[in-house]
Amino acid sequence: MIAGSSGGHILPALKYINHLSSIKNPNEILFITNEIGKNYLKKIKSDKINLIILNSKNKLTFVLNIFFKIFLIFILNRRITLIGFGGFITTPVLIISKLFNIFLLSFNKIYIHEQNIIYGLANKINYFIVENSFISFPKFKMRSKEIFVGNCFIDQNKSREKLNNNFINILLMGGSAGSLELNKIMLEKIRNLKIITLKNTIFSIQIPDSHIDIIKKKYSNLLDTNLCKFFSFNDNLSFNKYDIILSRSGSGSLNEILYYTDNVYFIPHLISRDQHQKFNLNYFLSHEISLKKFLLPNKKKPTSQFYFNSFINPHSIEKIICYTTR
Repeated sequence: MIAGSSGGHILPALKYINHLSSIKNPNEILFITNEIGKNYLKKIKSDKINLIILNSKNKLTFVLNIFFKIFLIFILNRRITLIGFGGFITTPVLIISKLFNIFLLSFNKIYIHEQNIIYGLANKINYFIVENSFISFPKFKMRSKEIFVGNCFIDQNKSREKLNNNFINILLMGGSAGSLELNKIMLEKIRNLKIITLKNTIFSIQIPDSHIDIIKKKYSNLLDTNLCKFFSFNDNLSFNKYDIILSRSGSGSLNEILYYTDNVYFIPHLISRDQHQKFNLNYFLSHEISLKKFLLPNKKKPTSQFYFNSFINPHSIEKIICYTTR
């Protein structure tokens, strides 16, 4: 498994690894990632998983390191199954594997997983060398290599956070790295709330690690900080218990939240090259899902026990494993 660049690529890879290690020998599993993936390694359940962690900031050095790190692995193992989950680091590994198939009579199986509705740059290249591409969004016309599996989910059966239902509960999620823009929007909305409402509201706020002290101070100027919970990453969130959620529209956030609740307002991150978050969101908007305006509630409302979205498959990783382990 190869994944890097963002949590949207890395988290599906880690879930695949955890499922795979329950049916295959963990000693035979290798995860290749970069400095960003290193921050998520504690989510790997087995300590027997093999790891290669490389610095990918210098692209030329990274490619050379990849070659030297994995060359011997490909020489000694002629039947490797590879899955690229996204990010630049996947492409050189998959290309080297393909070259071994062509010139050294290897029989490596090569796959990719694309979690967004449009392919990222790395996967646009990877598509030409893979056997199959596992996609997260259904399409009217699928390409010959594509297999629709749905999107990755955090473990459904794990214990989740407990919320105090005597308060209005509001959540801000800024994607795997947090969002300064969404925090700015939330702070502006808070300024318009009456004091009595603020006293009855608990805010759960995701803040980028690089700005945590600055943004905390901005909230403390407006709120009783005892009614604020700050985090940089949290995968134990109980989405269906919140009265309103403000979130980025990365594929993972869209699918995970909309499976449990429609009390959410999405704002796509538009700085990325391909603006994939905008296209992800447009898919759901075109099916009249997630049409709420971002209004902070001024009183507690009963939350629905369960909200089911038929576009979403919470068992996508299991489906990928069925294909890759045949």
